[in-house]
Amino acid sequence: MTQVSNSTPASKPVRGPAPYALSDLILLPTTVPEIIQRTWTNNMEEWAKGVPKTKYHGREGHLASTAFSSEGRLITWVLVPKPGADVTEAYREAVGAAGVKGSFVENDGSKENLERILGALETYERPGLVARTEDDGGVQDVSTMSIASVYVPSKYRHHGYGHLMMKLLWEEMESRKIAFTFLYSDLGPDFYGNLGWTPRTCTQILIPTTMTLPTPPSARTRSSVKPIILDPVATDAQLQELVDQDALLVRQDLETRLATAKANAGNDNKIKTIVAVTPEIRAFQWHHARSHFNASVIFQKHPQDLIQSDLKYGIRVPGSTTQFVLWHHDFTDDNLFILRWRLEPSSSSQDTDDTDAIALAFAQAAKDEAKKWGLSKVVFWNGDAELATLLGLKVETRKDSIPSLGLLNTVYPGHQPEELEWILNQKYSWC
Repeated sequence: MTQVSNSTPASKPVRGPAPYALSDLILLPTTVPEIIQRTWTNNMEEWAKGVPKTKYHGREGHLASTAFSSEGRLITWVLVPKPGADVTEAYREAVGAAGVKGSFVENDGSKENLERILGALETYERPGLVARTEDDGGVQDVSTMSIASVYVPSKYRHHGYGHLMMKLLWEEMESRKIAFTFLYSDLGPDFYGNLGWTPRTCTQILIPTTMTLPTPPSARTRSSVKPIILDPVATDAQLQELVDQDALLVRQDLETRLATAKANAGNDNKIKTIVAVTPEIRAFQWHHARSHFNASVIFQKHPQDLIQSDLKYGIRVPGSTTQFVLWHHDFTDDNLFILRWRLEPSSSSQDTDDTDAIALAFAQAAKDEAKKWGLSKVVFWNGDAELATLLGLKVETRKDSIPSLGLLNTVYPGHQPEELEWILNQKYSWC
């Protein structure tokens, strides 16, 4: 399950003593349906945005059933009082019988027990790549964890529960030998940054659907230019072909970057680490499943036959596996998000003109797609500055969904956050 943000939203301070002492709390993974559904109900107060409970729960259950969430990849964690714990004396005196009390029972779905959930979050185990100048093994395949749906109910905030929850999660990931972890913060750079998730590059390019795109450079210099025809990426087989090739090229990119970093290492003895979240079909299918459910069940703004036939994964240059755009229809926040944008690099001025023409065709196709589905803009996280220049747009700095990344010390002891580079930091890695 992923919501609009991956943070514990700020709110007015809650007066009164803490229900439980921090030393009496533990972080537990759970598979109990009633407990998982209660975490969805809890975070509805921030993220439902008017969606009825039945539909909200329906979407989260639908996403939890996808391949991306299967085979133990998705874990729901709850911060709860450990066995034998009870509320603080100050809380008992202030609240009395009307408040929560007692310790949490792992398999108990009763209303009383569910009230003891003080916070919750989700993790997705995902494949990643790591290359380090210190190592001789080249690019390594590793396990990563992305973090989503971090939430403390408003009545339990401002007692340090969110901070403790993230600290305990970090310890869990250390014990599981996770290589690196990442999330997208809506609390600014400091809250998660102080806990190990260092904020990274956080920019975007916004293309309004009302914008008229510039003429391709080649059309200004040649008397006859063939229009660029793009094919839809409509089937899982087509998507698999693109993602497999993309993953191979990402690995090759890391190998090249690693060789360059080693050659430029100099005498400072600094260890540079380069990481990437490996593109995989299940992640793109998860985003598509979210779009499909929102379009067909929650918002119901489009005919079912249109949703079934026209809600595609993206577009590509016909026959190419290295020139494509994959996107996500975000009906909740009125965006068409670029999940993944790939173009072959140009090697000559003629190639540059052709590449620019394809980039403009991609941007036009995304703009048309957004407009067709009633979305007001195209959003491209960490898009290339050259694309923004080509479009006559500015690269903006985001203040929300700040990508934040951390290496785990059990796998990479003594690393320096400032020597860590996250490449391919695009929307496809968000969940």
